Amino acid sequence: MIGYYVHHRGSGHRHRALAIARELDTPVTGLSSALAPVGWTGEWIELAPDTGPETVHPVDPRAGGRLHWVPRGGTGLLARMAAISAWFVAARPEAVVVDVSVEVALLARLHGIPVVTIGQPGDRRDPAHRLGYDISEAIIAPWPAGLDPLIVDEPNTAKIRPVGTIARIASTDATSARRGGVALLRGHGAFGTDPLSLAADSLRRSGIPVTEITGSVEQISHSLRDATVVISHCGQNAVAEIAATRTPALLIADDRPHDEQRHLARALERFGVPAVVVAEAPSPDRDWAADIERARRFDGIGWNRFTSGDGAAAAAAIISEVAFAGREAAI
Repeated sequence: MIGYYVHHRGSGHRHRALAIARELDTPVTGLSSALAPVGWTGEWIELAPDTGPETVHPVDPRAGGRLHWVPRGGTGLLARMAAISAWFVAARPEAVVVDVSVEVALLARLHGIPVVTIGQPGDRRDPAHRLGYDISEAIIAPWPAGLDPLIVDEPNTAKIRPVGTIARIASTDATSARRGGVALLRGHGAFGTDPLSLAADSLRRSGIPVTEITGSVEQISHSLRDATVVISHCGQNAVAEIAATRTPALLIADDRPHDEQRHLARALERFGVPAVVVAEAPSPDRDWAADIERARRFDGIGWNRFTSGDGAAAAAAIISEVAFAGREAAI
């Protein structure tokens, strides 16, 4: 049995969990305060939110800087940690995958369960992330080797295992005729002002139609494969799906904790992908139409060196390796 903790913010963590779970031969139980993703076939334990009236003005939520969110007196936090602990005792998992929570990783390890952490881009050298990485057996990096958007302290760099991108959409090695024009692919975890809306509104005022991508996974896949250029943020899952469909892109970094998207954007620029990458906050008078014209000139086949389509399987192999080691140690 594998436990898989899924962060509730946005949708990317759930999409990644679904893709990896499908590649595992061992039963997987999801644990999250978010709903199970469509297509999840295993058990899914819905956890209480870790917020509530008593956390409006939280007391010592970072435990002196060692953790990220453990407000004193948090009844939701108490309920969710108790539920996770009870599942650990009942299910006795061979490993727990954490995407992402330092607190859940620490809880698992305190129960004697080996932990695999899903890495995220950004500067993660704060004490809380350092603790989470210190206690992890492996850090799965859902990006290709050589991209290096994650900064950690030196002892933990050896734990980083790049597996390639992980997407809901099947990867293709070819590009087809594209008739869809400029498309917009949004995420669901944005903070503050949305730079994608600023770019799309400016393009529409310039007379360039922008079609927003919505719908099922199949519809999203079709829209991406048909678009001549897609505008999106620099979230891991958005970039993975764009790469899977070999679509030229305009990628705009959003403000996120630990400069997550800006670190990924800079890494994409260094790596070289068929996209115009806006890593820093754009100026109010940025010429978005010129960016689109630049993006149109890229050949989407350039995404081939960025994604191989087997990232989920490679991640599952690492998880199985850790679980097998845990099983052997228990004998």
